[in-house]
Amino acid sequence: MGLCVLTVDHAEQGLGVVSEAAAQVDGLGLALTDHPQIRGALVLSTCNRVCLIVETSPDSAAQGFDETALRACLADQGATVLADSAQIFCENDAVWRVFRVAAGLESMVVGEREVAGQMKRALNEARKEQTVSYIIGHVVEEALKTSRHVATETALAAEGRTVVAVGLDLVSQQMDLDGACVLVMGTGSYAGASCAQLNSRGVTEIQVHSASGRAAGFARRHRVTEAVDLDAALAQADLVVTCRGSGVPALSAPAARRAVDARAGRDLLVLDLAVSGDVEDPIPAGVEVIDLETIRHAVPASAEAERAAAEHIVAVGVRHLAIDLERRRMAPAVVALRDVISDLVTAELERLPQEGSVAVDEVAASLRRLAASMAHIPSARARMASEKGLGDRWLNSLSDVLGIDVEIAAPVIDMSTFTNADCMACPVTGLRVEDLAADAAPRGEEKNS
Repeated sequence: MGLCVLTVDHAEQGLGVVSEAAAQVDGLGLALTDHPQIRGALVLSTCNRVCLIVETSPDSAAQGFDETALRACLADQGATVLADSAQIFCENDAVWRVFRVAAGLESMVVGEREVAGQMKRALNEARKEQTVSYIIGHVVEEALKTSRHVATETALAAEGRTVVAVGLDLVSQQMDLDGACVLVMGTGSYAGASCAQLNSRGVTEIQVHSASGRAAGFARRHRVTEAVDLDAALAQADLVVTCRGSGVPALSAPAARRAVDARAGRDLLVLDLAVSGDVEDPIPAGVEVIDLETIRHAVPASAEAERAAAEHIVAVGVRHLAIDLERRRMAPAVVALRDVISDLVTAELERLPQEGSVAVDEVAASLRRLAASMAHIPSARARMASEKGLGDRWLNSLSDVLGIDVEIAAPVIDMSTFTNADCMACPVTGLRVEDLAADAAPRGEEKNS
């Protein structure tokens, strides 16, 4: 199976399924890597999706560890939603999926930058837990690098369109945020993004409340005020932003009812950014909630030209990763070639007399230069073969001509079916690198560059 991505997301399974899946992934990476056929695992959980990146062992297929076995393993660990409902992408498709997710092309708000930060934190967490393999780490790092190019070379993220921003746009249709008093319930990444957005929109007072006791530290870092008395803060606030997302509602039904009673006829507007829903049912009269489902329907369509430019950048990023991984895969064979030639030189040197009309050191230097020259052309051909997806043909030639057989890993991205790397096609759009380059070059580049 190699590299696999299992995902449930807002577009395919809906936010309800995403919420159910998110509640089942705590500790999943550690649990999965205890399995002998799983080399690495990384879990990304956002308001848009739950995504699991897995690398299986090279002998997993021979051992009968296939997609069915992987889903059964997930079910055994309590991740039944992923096991039953997740789409699965393997090898090439898995790499494309990671790159597209990192670039925000699969997000509810196309091009949003929050997902890149969430993916980076997921990678750091997996490294702390020592569940991330080299391949997973390298693919994710390159995907994040490509996402930065998308952010700087296209206008997809230039308008600041994020889930938080679109939600506050909806709020602005009902109230004036300039000079407002806002209560933020939660201290995670969305809480920080909410505070930044609120400040930029002229909010004069931001209070933060956390049931976990982290509000004081969050308030110091973000220069806001801790809400010590929740009931008083709810009675005073013009807007409440809930983004705890722990599975337990941040705003309970009793607290909402007390707030309505204390507000003397003023309705309470709540922006709920939690995928699991942070406002407890039943929601009392006098409380209006703008949730992620409402935000999803209000997301503006991205500009077609900017999206095409982003697709091109992602395609180029995948191509560069494919070439890099292929070169790394073939490196042991190149080293073996040079070792064989070097051993032949050493054997000849050992036959030379220690004393003679030509010093042994001079002969050795001459022969080593010859060996380097002999190795140069096949080594250069190895680089060319890796770029064109012909690595296995080069390896076969090495074996047939010189009798050098080297055990190397299977390719992460299978380039053997491509006569030219420009023919690599995105499995989602069906577009090739050369198609995208012809129609939509990134900003700062000419179309014929």
